[in-house]
Amino acid sequence: MRMPDRIKSIITKTLEVKWSNLLKPDTAFGDGSANHNITVVLTPELESTLSAIAKEHGAKKINGMYEKDGVRTIKFKSKTHVDKGSFPCQDSTGNYTDVVPFGGDTVRLKLAPALITKGASKSMSFYLNGVQIVVKNSTGPSEKINGFDEIEGGFVGTHVEKPTSKTETASVSSPSITDSDIPF
Repeated sequence: MRMPDRIKSIITKTLEVKWSNLLKPDTAFGDGSANHNITVVLTPELESTLSAIAKEHGAKKINGMYEKDGVRTIKFKSKTHVDKGSFPCQDSTGNYTDVVPFGGDTVRLKLAPALITKGASKSMSFYLNGVQIVVKNSTGPSEKINGFDEIEGGFVGTHVEKPTSKTETASVSSPSITDSDIPF
């Protein structure tokens, strides 16, 4: 039996990350389905490229495309490196880094197209083979902190260290209220 020809991998232009599970595998559907994945904004150029590859190989649908609140996205998955923890990413020089991209970062992706045949229908999946971080959002003091710009002339409080976990942020005590304190 002749194996199907391997479809050539592609490298995308720069894309905006909406969400990623690259730091550790996504196990939302159990350990057996663990995978690394990244969701990016689907640009018209990327959609055109993916559609052309799918059409060339007889696929009627591209898997992983979604639209929410008027924003079109696409998710790419990989099962490689799940046993190692994080997905290996590269920086803008092409060297490997221990940093992974998150929402708002800009990346280029290496994708491996695969034709999926179920019965008479054919669809195309694009599997994640590589991530290059082009622009990483900074969290340094001179940059936006937690997404906020500095407001000139605004309130300035006492500076404290950034909380490191949810339990630390929840440890702020609140006054206890009894039934006699409630006005109704």
